[in-house]
Amino acid sequence: MHLYIKTQGKSSSQPLILLHGWGFNGEIWNDIAVQLAKDYCVYQVDLPGHGRSQMCEYSLPILTETLAAALPKNAVWLGWSMGGLIAMAMARWQDVQALVLVSSSPRFITAENWPHAMRLAVLKQFGQQLQSDTLGTLKRFLALQVKGSESAHQQLRALNTLLKQTPIPQTQALQAGLQLLQNTDLRAELSQIHCPSLLCLGERDTLVPASVATDCQHLWPTLQTVCIKSAGHLPFLSHPKQFMHSLQGFLNESLTT
Repeated sequence: MHLYIKTQGKSSSQPLILLHGWGFNGEIWNDIAVQLAKDYCVYQVDLPGHGRSQMCEYSLPILTETLAAALPKNAVWLGWSMGGLIAMAMARWQDVQALVLVSSSPRFITAENWPHAMRLAVLKQFGQQLQSDTLGTLKRFLALQVKGSESAHQQLRALNTLLKQTPIPQTQALQAGLQLLQNTDLRAELSQIHCPSLLCLGERDTLVPASVATDCQHLWPTLQTVCIKSAGHLPFLSHPKQFMHSLQGFLNESLTT
């Protein structure tokens, strides 16, 4: 299958792979990628069925095999939201130099012992709405992602502009992504991730609450966490300076020790 990957930076530099979240594509990383390309060889991936990439089966084994075959080994993997879930699986099953998760979680749906997540009914509603109104459903999801952020209106305008400028994800990919978010639980896998790892959360995120950090650290003692004040689900867009400061500090420490 064809996987679209935009690359920038020196090919001799440490590879750094960026994975987007549900409903987007690699272009969401554009501003961050330009900064990172000064020190890294940056790979902005369109996940299958998103952007310019062809569709494939949405199981974690297939997704990780597809990505591993197309991307360099021993890279830093940075995943936002659903992309973070895939990056976690990569770090569990493949050779990963360092792992950065942004507004992500090993389980996106609430359970009796896991309150830091979305309700199942919310994801099911999006799945039903996709059948009749894909674009409208994406726009409603955008509003959820900026909810709580101090710059919500500005972010929503920027995201809607991005949505208009790039190919809309295939409905099949969107449905498969929702199923992935609904059915995946990697909590039992976390202790098997041994590379340096950072979880970056937004203080006001309503989709992946910042309270997830404490329970993740119980399951994954080596995990580092940072919470960006006043940020929602998109801290790398709403608070780029704070995000880059945390990211670069973590990478400088992790890749030189």
